[in-house]
Parts: sequence; C-alpha cells; structure tokens
Amino acid sequence: MPARKKNEDNFPLKGIRTFVYTEGLEEFVRVLEKDFFAEVKVQCSYHIEKGKTDLILDIYCNFGFTESLHHFNNGNWGGFSATENHTLQESSFDEAFQQLCMANNDAIDIEELSLHFRDTAIVISRVQDYSIPEELRSIILKMSEHFVYITKGLTEMPYEVFVPVFEDKSQNITKFSGARRNYYEHWGLYFDDETNHDVMVYSLDSKELQKENFFLLD
Repeated sequence: MPARKKNEDNFPLKGIRTFVYTEGLEEFVRVLEKDFFAEVKVQCSYHIEKGKTDLILDIYCNFGFTESLHHFNNGNWGGFSATENHTLQESSFDEAFQQLCMANNDAIDIEELSLHFRDTAIVISRVQDYSIPEELRSIILKMSEHFVYITKGLTEMPYEVFVPVFEDKSQNITKFSGARRNYYEHWGLYFDDETNHDVMVYSLDSKELQKENFFLLD
C-alpha cells in the first residue's frame, strides 16, 4: 500500500522522506505477489534534491530456493519466461515496473531487492540506475546455473547471498558496489556451521569459493 507523505517540518532526515505517496505502487506490488507467490513489503525513500523515489523491496516466499529455481526454469515463477536456449523474454515484472515508472514520470527506481526463502535470502543491490529491474531475471538465471557451486556441491546452502561484491585491492577488502558486469563476477555468501559464520566470496568465472572480508557500502 502506498505510504502517505509526512510533514517535512517533522521529518528528522535532511533531504530524504521515508513516507512517500507513489502512484501505481499497489498495482506493482500485486503483480509481484502474484508472480512470485509471495508477500511483498516495500520501503519508499524520496530524495528531495534529486526529485526521485527509491524502493527497497522484500519478497517473502514460503518455500525453498530450489523449488523456486525449479519453477523459474519451467517459466512459471517470477513472471519470467525463457526460451529453449534459455534466453529471457519480456516478463510481467518488466511490464509492471515500466508502468510504475511511467506513472511516476520515470522518477522511481529499485535501490535493493531481497528474495527471502525458507532456507536462504538473496540480496541484490543497485549498482547503476535501473540495474535491478533490468538485470533481475538474468541474475536469477545465473543463480540456477551456478547453484551446485554456491551450495558446495549441493552439500550446504548459504543462508544469505549478496549480489554483487567486488574487491578493492587498495584496501585488501571486498565491497558491495560496482558496474553491471559485477553482478556476474563475484557474490558474497554466508554459511552457518552452528559454531561459526563463514563469510565467503564466490567467483562466477572460476566457480570457486574463497574466504574474504567484505562490507556493505552505504
């Protein structure tokens, strides 16, 4: 449901409103809930200087990640459809987001999108304008293709996956940020062995997991 505008004089954060009316948001959320078989929660932040609204989407699915991938590959989850050679076609997600943008004069974008499953969560961060809605289906396809590797040969499911991460060699750490190609270079994975939380970075190129330090960028 669209949130109502909050009086600017009472809002404590300069330059940002977190309660913003967004035209067409209810319709967009209904499409997501229908296509993902999920409950969707939305946070809106309006940047006054830029005149732009950012969305943070949390999509809660009451089933496991493998089940979602099975339905995704069959073309009946997420509103995405794939051809026989796995090329992805226009989806209801694309259409719904385009309508949302048109209703808001193209002054809206997705800052972060999280897919929450019973066994893991996939957190996708924006790296460029419109990078999440335009790359989401390709990211999920890559998740399917690399599933065996990110689960350590189907032996262990990461409880969180962060897309993307990149390495800042000058500080010897790995951070969340970059360009669109970074969506398909490195992901950050959290594993839980009941005593320790293993933080690892997965390379899509080498199909290898390595222990690294990485941080979220504001």
